Amino acid sequence: MFRKSNFLAITLLLGGLVLFLGSCRDIIEKDISSDTPELILPAVNDTLATNPLHVKWTALEGATKYRIEIVSPSFTNIQEYALDSIVTGTNFFMDLDSNVYQIRLTALNAGYTSQTTSPRTFWVGTSAGSSNGTIVLDAPASGAYVNESFNGNFSWFALSGTSSYTFELHQGANFSGTTLDYADQLGTTNLYSFTGADLDEGTYCWGVKAYYANGDETVYTKRILYLDTVNPTNAVLLSPANNANVSAGLVGFSWQLPSDLGTVQSPLIGTLQISTNATFTSLLTPMDVTGSSANYNLANGTYYWRIRMKDEAGNLGPVPTSYRTLNVF
Repeated sequence: MFRKSNFLAITLLLGGLVLFLGSCRDIIEKDISSDTPELILPAVNDTLATNPLHVKWTALEGATKYRIEIVSPSFTNIQEYALDSIVTGTNFFMDLDSNVYQIRLTALNAGYTSQTTSPRTFWVGTSAGSSNGTIVLDAPASGAYVNESFNGNFSWFALSGTSSYTFELHQGANFSGTTLDYADQLGTTNLYSFTGADLDEGTYCWGVKAYYANGDETVYTKRILYLDTVNPTNAVLLSPANNANVSAGLVGFSWQLPSDLGTVQSPLIGTLQISTNATFTSLLTPMDVTGSSANYNLANGTYYWRIRMKDEAGNLGPVPTSYRTLNVF
């Protein structure tokens, strides 16, 4: 018959074995938390004329894998996270677009993480001392909000001495997102790409670089584009109250902005509409307001007011069915 004392002995034995194995792991894994790996390539302020980029480092004793991070243009101003990967060995190769980058390296094992190398700057396709110019983008504007009516026209200004251009459109806020369009050897300074009707609501990044006759190239100039396809809903009128009596002159109006149900929430704009009749066919000059209040100069009379919403992308809310009456004395 199995005794409780035997069960207790086995339990203690297994617990001790677990503790022993855990201790063995700590003994086997070298503590590298105060060590720093040595990055060999790319060199400090290195320039890579052609791809692929070769990342090389010295093996750190006790390390079993390494984390490589590459961003553009710097870790203090990340506009693109080009790489964040765990690798083994001491060499790594990858293709990068022409631009300025920073790289850093961290060593790892099952129990410890090393110190991270200081960020190291390098260039692909152009250098810090290059006399190459920079492409100036034209339209859409930087950070522009567009809707389904966007016709897909992207344009930039010609750069003196260049022979052709490359255009790219990516999903997301940087060039690490899915490539939606790539056009090389362009001889013009504009391109018709995806329209607002072709794309899902979201954030997109587009950029252009130029090539010189001698083979040099500029870095990409990039812009963010926001596609918003959701129409705003109606605002809630707050004050003046319905049938309020107010003095002539500057009258204060306020309302509550509606919630934006879309993925991209472009800034809302409320249009204050004041009419001398309840059908709003005799409107005073409408006033567009980016906030939720406004002052309007009114003479004596009876008025009717409401707020119609739109957004910066050009989406227009429904015609309000509610309004308020205002008596001005």
